Amino acid sequence: MKKRYQIRLMAVCMALVTALEGCSKAAEQDNAQSAARQEQTYAGQSLLGREEAFGAVLTSAGVELPVSDSKVFVNRAGYISDRDKSAVFLGERIGSEFHVIRQSDGEIVYTGRIEKGSVDALSGNYLSKGDFSRLTEPGTYYIETDIIGQSYPFEILQDGYEKMFIGLLKNVGEVPIAQDAEWVCSTSFGMHVLMYAMQCSGSLFEEAYLHFDDGDKQLVTQLLYFASLLLAQQGEDGSLYGDYEATAAFCGIMMMSRDTFGKYEESVAKEYREASYRAWEWLECQECDTDAKGCARFYAAAQLFKAESGEEYKQLAEEFLTGKTGGYSDSRFVFYGVLAYLNAERNADRDLCTYIMKDLTDYDEGLCGEAKNDVFFGTGERTVSGSLDMLLLLSFVNYITPSKEYTELIENTIQYMGGLNESGTGYIDGSGAWAELPDTSKRSLEWNAILIFGMSDKLNNLTDMESSSY
Repeated sequence: MKKRYQIRLMAVCMALVTALEGCSKAAEQDNAQSAARQEQTYAGQSLLGREEAFGAVLTSAGVELPVSDSKVFVNRAGYISDRDKSAVFLGERIGSEFHVIRQSDGEIVYTGRIEKGSVDALSGNYLSKGDFSRLTEPGTYYIETDIIGQSYPFEILQDGYEKMFIGLLKNVGEVPIAQDAEWVCSTSFGMHVLMYAMQCSGSLFEEAYLHFDDGDKQLVTQLLYFASLLLAQQGEDGSLYGDYEATAAFCGIMMMSRDTFGKYEESVAKEYREASYRAWEWLECQECDTDAKGCARFYAAAQLFKAESGEEYKQLAEEFLTGKTGGYSDSRFVFYGVLAYLNAERNADRDLCTYIMKDLTDYDEGLCGEAKNDVFFGTGERTVSGSLDMLLLLSFVNYITPSKEYTELIENTIQYMGGLNESGTGYIDGSGAWAELPDTSKRSLEWNAILIFGMSDKLNNLTDMESSSY
């Protein structure tokens, strides 16, 4: 080990000499390159101690370091001043303490203990955690240990969640657009979540719009735009690509859109209603001979029942719900159909609604139990899509029956997406923008919608907690 250290130290010295010889050339490089090099430094290791970190020396001299994976994981999207803050450390040989260092002057502002870790059952890695919740001063920092090096930089902010929420609203339409059945379904469900979020937290959205610039599109404009894209894909026979599920998703969301926007413009109401009826007529002419088709038809019927209160739609929806043998959250069509049914103000079976809510609440309690075993992340899931699925369920139940525990799990899931995960990957940043990564290549309007719903639910509940004894 001593020999390897000498070799690496010699390599550092040689690189430093080379760097100093070429420093005049490096000084001409632009700020963007310098910033990129700086981020790479924070992912590197500090062999010579904090004051003589070779990464910092070489970077200041204009030497571009290779990117290395950090072993200190933080929420790169940013922490909130008065909320819990923690970092996760990878490996068994990590030392016993960590330092939080202010980026602007390199000063240590907090020293904390690294808690004894364990092997993570999902990743197989040995993970430990360190808490620095007592640090509340806004600023940009990074974490360093004597053995495994530094984290990427992160911010502590007073209003970080509000900024992310506004950013998510501005970026909601920044998703790939396609012309196929899968896109129709994910876009329809995304529109459903967004309209539901507006119904739940309308005043929060209005406050966010005060921070929009003239060129920013409000959510209503974005929803009308996506509705027009869906309408353009409906065929002459009323279907979308002859696909049962896509046509059912379209049928339901057109009726929900008519309910939401049609009251302001009669021509819009008429267009959406007619498109929905044509889609339903096509569905009625097809065989509904699989479980997947049954779930899709339920979604369309539930949306029509909510809007029209027709006996035919009521019977179809309630027969499906009472005959359901599995949970109400095991299918997107079923879950979104349940949302529609529970929000039907007329003629819905109250006893059935109570039973459904108990099932969903029990399921969420089970998720919370699993998440508690996920000691360091508290998400219960280790994929982007899985985390979003959990976030949707938690946010819905948390809106109906607010809970400190649910709100904390929602917060942990947002932090997971920001980089506090077993790979240190920042999937979203503090502005609500997705990173361009293989795991985010299939992002959709539904993904953005779930994040917006989760953030709005969390902001509302954090406000409620701050005004209570909590």
